[in-house]
Amino acid sequence: MAWPAFANAAVAFVPIKPDPPVINIFTKCPYKNFLCGEGPPLMTREKVRTRSRKSECCASLASPFRQAHAAIMNAASYTVCFYCADQNLHRDRSRGITHYTRELLAHLRDTKLANLVALTSKSSFAVPEGIEQIVLPFASDWLPGRLVADHLHPLIAPRIEADIWHYPKGFLPMGFQVKAKKVGSVADVMLQRDADHHPESRPRAAFAYWLAMLRHSLARLDLVVTLTEFSRQDILRFCDRHRIKAPPIVVGYVGVSVSDLSLPTVPAKGDYVLHLASHLPHKATEWLLEQWTRLSELTPSLPELRLVGTLPESAMPRLAKMKNVRFMPPLPRQELGEMMAGARGLLLPSEIEGFGIPAVEAYLLGTPVAYVRETAVEEVLGSETPGGFHRDFDSFRAALAEVLNLDRVAILQKGMELGERFTWENCVRRTVAAYANVL
Repeated sequence: MAWPAFANAAVAFVPIKPDPPVINIFTKCPYKNFLCGEGPPLMTREKVRTRSRKSECCASLASPFRQAHAAIMNAASYTVCFYCADQNLHRDRSRGITHYTRELLAHLRDTKLANLVALTSKSSFAVPEGIEQIVLPFASDWLPGRLVADHLHPLIAPRIEADIWHYPKGFLPMGFQVKAKKVGSVADVMLQRDADHHPESRPRAAFAYWLAMLRHSLARLDLVVTLTEFSRQDILRFCDRHRIKAPPIVVGYVGVSVSDLSLPTVPAKGDYVLHLASHLPHKATEWLLEQWTRLSELTPSLPELRLVGTLPESAMPRLAKMKNVRFMPPLPRQELGEMMAGARGLLLPSEIEGFGIPAVEAYLLGTPVAYVRETAVEEVLGSETPGGFHRDFDSFRAALAEVLNLDRVAILQKGMELGERFTWENCVRRTVAAYANVL
């Protein structure tokens, strides 16, 4: 594929309230329509390779951008640019990374320890207010736009005087890199696990591309921030498997809060358990339905099983035959929080998780969790926490009984413990310390 070249360009500032402004890059070149999704331009390989075009572009961008950039930077000691153009909520397989990015940006902003800049596209999520935003003049929620943003942003964006570039998805561009230190958030290596155990979950070409991107990025990042020690060990094994020199890896964990939910202090419990259903194979929704079918035959007095989310087509025939099971599509956060708070237990049979935010949220809402042992969720909750099971029927059955009979005081104590441990203030403190290690 031939990449579009950027010729003459200018920077326009669109003031917004509150400050700082959003910076939009509007091109005046024959490739503008292509980048905005209006059809490909005619181009030649010689044009793409012309270095003079790049020089003209940089010269035209530099002066106005630097003036505005200097005007809105405060007295913080260093600048961090977050690459967010690859985060499109309506297209991403998971919203967890965007939630992490938004909360980390907001809490870093509040500390005033660093200048913050975010490079976004016309389709990517809105960063928190009060953060300088540079918007690429095209959408990145379609394949050509995404590839251009991901791999050419060091060339097409104006020069950003950043000390650190933070890539929340962990993927660096192929080819030309930014000159600043590069920090990547890598939550897990689920890609490799899916390729090994669930090759049907993605096209072969998709696995090849994203695994190549992960190998490429881990070999070039100056620092990796991951979510748990479990994930750190997984990343090290991935590097060893692919003969990559592992970069320094620090564990930052994440903050978890339910303060945005309007719930009674002591919500009434219903006679049901909750599972956040998913079509993604590592979430093990089909495995859970198999175990629940068998368990129902042996224990008629089971609580109702409520499934909220999505189901793979292959699970629908089994679901149609099951009794006392209720399936619902994804719910708004408030409604889901109310349902989680009213459940007798949350069932989390995932094969692998980077962290397991729902497990912590459940305890914060007074609901115990049945979870898989030897995963990141066990690390987060603590190995002594009741409800852990291995992925076999007898172990799951015992864990469910343990959860349904857990003492209310023990549940509330665990919730308080997790709430104090996993705050965004703690996450920011660890992240800032990680930044200091690469500066």
